Amino acid sequence: MDPLVSLQTRLGHVFANPAVLREAITHPSYFYEHPTEGPHNQRLEFLGDAVLQLIITEAIYARFPAEPEGVLSRHRAALTNGRHLAHLSLELGLDAALLLGGSEASTGGRARASNLEDVFEALVGALQLDAGPTRTREIVLAAYGPLGPRLALGLQDNPKGRLQELIQPTHGTTPLRYETAQIAGPDHAREFASKVFLGERLLGEGGGPSKKAAEEAAARAALATGL
Repeated sequence: MDPLVSLQTRLGHVFANPAVLREAITHPSYFYEHPTEGPHNQRLEFLGDAVLQLIITEAIYARFPAEPEGVLSRHRAALTNGRHLAHLSLELGLDAALLLGGSEASTGGRARASNLEDVFEALVGALQLDAGPTRTREIVLAAYGPLGPRLALGLQDNPKGRLQELIQPTHGTTPLRYETAQIAGPDHAREFASKVFLGERLLGEGGGPSKKAAEEAAARAALATGL
């Protein structure tokens, strides 16, 4: 079956505007090799990241009515970390649907976690534009399934949540601050650097191929110091 047909079947949504779906699955490396075939997915990724954060925030707020803000923040981080989004992409078959440039495809780009994370967020952005917020919320939560098991999976590797939990006894719910920026690489092979602060104190630094990966690396570096 065609990967896009299979994807839409899994989602339970046929795109009224196929162009926005194609944009969502177009990696920048493909765009640079085929610039006349439409835009790449980074704008949709930007939109989808914000939409996903809202959907998951509302879902865990309703699911855990007695939990304080700090716990809810850790739950949200666990459910939206890069590794978790990559796992969801594989479940939906987005790896098969990705449009990649030749070099990216030949070097394992279809299995690269940062690509899978990005395309999931881009898909959420595309759904927001094509299906609207209510239907997008339904589709995203259906993809996640019951939040309990998903949360357990996400918490297995959630350095940002573990770092927040570690500082909570002495600093309460004081939020950590991440300063993250793209430091190198073209759009199809980006490198990010992140610093994590508690107030004005620098706790750790890290890098990675996506904003989330860099922030998680910074959190791991902070945890490794023992604070």
